Amino acid sequence: MNFKKLLAIPALILGFLIIFHLSRSVVGLSRGGGRVAGLVAEIAALEKEKEELQRERAFRQTEEFVEQEARDKLRMVKEGERILVLPEGNARDREEDRKQKTENRKEPNWEKWFDYWFGL
Repeated sequence: MNFKKLLAIPALILGFLIIFHLSRSVVGLSRGGGRVAGLVAEIAALEKEKEELQRERAFRQTEEFVEQEARDKLRMVKEGERILVLPEGNARDREEDRKQKTENRKEPNWEKWFDYWFGL
């Protein structure tokens, strides 16, 4: 009987170790499911980005894109066309700038009116 008790103690310890390692494996597998879901979502996002990049690549290979880039960046024109260069900003922006300048200056009111109407 003494021999059976001596064998039972290591068997019990071995059983607890096996249960402990198995439980760690189960927990790791359950966490792995969340990791897989995250990777699936990342794959979907990357595939969407790939499609967008392919569409952009296809657009950049069209004649329309090449022509637009030549016009915008290289200032090229077709035969018979003319380039019209406009001053930067529109009239409303220039008017607002003029108002700010006239309001900030310390000049007589008649000079402000003169500058407003004649733009000197």
